[in-house]
Amino acid sequence: FLHGLYFGPKAIKATSGTVVRIEIKRTTGNTKRLSLYWVVLRVAIEQLSDAFDGVISTKALHRWLKREYGIATPIVSKKTGEIIDYDYDSISFTTMTEPERAAFIDWTIEKLSARIGCDVTTLSTLAQREAA
Repeated sequence: FLHGLYFGPKAIKATSGTVVRIEIKRTTGNTKRLSLYWVVLRVAIEQLSDAFDGVISTKALHRWLKREYGIATPIVSKKTGEIIDYDYDSISFTTMTEPERAAFIDWTIEKLSARIGCDVTTLSTLAQREAA
């Protein structure tokens, strides 16, 4: 272990007695999956346009999904205990691990498919066509 990093036994054995240079790069996650997420939101808004009073944006839908998934932190009044608003920036895609992002995006596609009344494959296919 090196400050929270784990090196497997094979790596330790292979580098035993040698000087090792470790380079850590920041990754941004699966960009195709992230792009698909935003396209899914656009497609869902088009499909659900008659389900809302007023105009809904991808940002508003994204915030609602974060709240529904439980990753938007409620801002609570200390005096009344009332939820005043939510901190939608309390967790972002850049702070999630790839498996966490994938789980959230998969959940989103399932949630929006159910709202639209189609199966997951149909929504994913529509979004992939639009993204291409």
